[in-house]
Amino acid sequence: MPTKVDMPQMGESVVEGTILTWLKKEGDTVAVDEPLVEVSTDKVDTEIPSPVAGTLVKILVPEGETVEIGTSLAEIDEGGGSSSAPAAEAPANEEKEPEAEPEPEPEPEAEEPVEAAKPEAKPEPKPEAKPEPEPKSEPAPAAADVESQVLSPLVRRLAREHDIDVSQVRGTGSGGRVTRDDVLAYADRGAPSEGKRQATAERAAPPPLREGAGDRTGVQPLTHIRKRIAEHMRASLDTSARAWNVIEVDLEEIAKLRAAKGEEFRRREGFSLTYLPFISRAACDALLAFPVANASIAADLSEATYHNYVNLGIAVATDYGLIVPVVKGAEAMNVVGLARAIRDLGERARDKKLSPDEVGGSTFSITNPGPFGSYVSLPVINQPNVAILSTELVEKRVVVVDDMIGIRHRTFLSMSWDHRLLDGADAMRFLQRLKENLETWDFSHEV
Repeated sequence: MPTKVDMPQMGESVVEGTILTWLKKEGDTVAVDEPLVEVSTDKVDTEIPSPVAGTLVKILVPEGETVEIGTSLAEIDEGGGSSSAPAAEAPANEEKEPEAEPEPEPEPEAEEPVEAAKPEAKPEPKPEAKPEPEPKSEPAPAAADVESQVLSPLVRRLAREHDIDVSQVRGTGSGGRVTRDDVLAYADRGAPSEGKRQATAERAAPPPLREGAGDRTGVQPLTHIRKRIAEHMRASLDTSARAWNVIEVDLEEIAKLRAAKGEEFRRREGFSLTYLPFISRAACDALLAFPVANASIAADLSEATYHNYVNLGIAVATDYGLIVPVVKGAEAMNVVGLARAIRDLGERARDKKLSPDEVGGSTFSITNPGPFGSYVSLPVINQPNVAILSTELVEKRVVVVDDMIGIRHRTFLSMSWDHRLLDGADAMRFLQRLKENLETWDFSHEV
């Protein structure tokens, strides 16, 4: 009997979901945990994996339809056949198999000695030439597989970080599987392939346009998530009385720490140590010291809620739009813990692996345009938060330190805040505490 795939419970407040895209079609084989269908809720777009291995025999809910949690979406035959037809053919196959199997088996055994005999005639040249690495890259045609089962999430993350075409990496793991060490070794050997650069450029390119008025105009329908982003941003501007401040921060000591421990961190954790977890760590302390920046206001303006914990929203740019996953309980984490959590949420956001509960409940948010070259930003507040911090480009600047001219790593930190609850003095006290933390704390024991 086919196994039914139901719309899962994807969050406490989520009651329904919309089918966006079926990633498999009827008749396709699927592996356990392989992405089967992409769905959208009122909080996030995500992929539902297959609970079993087999063949997708029937799609029960078409794309574009919205159904309640628990609704059956599809049926999968765990027998691996495309339908009930193979069951009728099974007896015939069973009769042939006993007769056919004994005959082919000896033949390969007879061939193997023949091949083994050839190397005996030339024992030395063959082992030296060892053309087997070429066949070993045959798993690389599994580049198609690379995107499904072959790569672990960590390997995917490293490949994206180092801009590496994984099909060019020879795997040393079990069954030729590409491991973390394989990717890091490949990254150390040289620059990424041109194919990977092209693939990256293609991902960044806008989707194809259909013709509009005139030959120089195109029309592209907004995606479901783009509409949600538009609604959320507009609602924020319509709701809050947004004001803004910026402060300059010296990150020289953190820059030295990254230079001293960055390589060790990368080899241990599998990704680079950036400035963001340091800023997040310092911000959590400042938020607990000034809870007015870590608050929310009731829609009817009757009351404000001040949080004695930090659920830190981290804005993530993806191919399909901006999303803000949340690091829950961020105030209890050190720099490494925050780095891991931010990295994990970012990767899963890009791969559409987040649950709706992971994109809700933030008490404060951070957006990070600095790596893209941003100098100063004026971000839109992520409702229902009352403030959002923007981390900007870190660069070497000529500055005066103790009446002497020096070169230091500096950055600007800008914050949008809701003037309905915060005043300018509140915002600047928070930013001053954040600046002091970043310039005076010794983070070495946390890295």
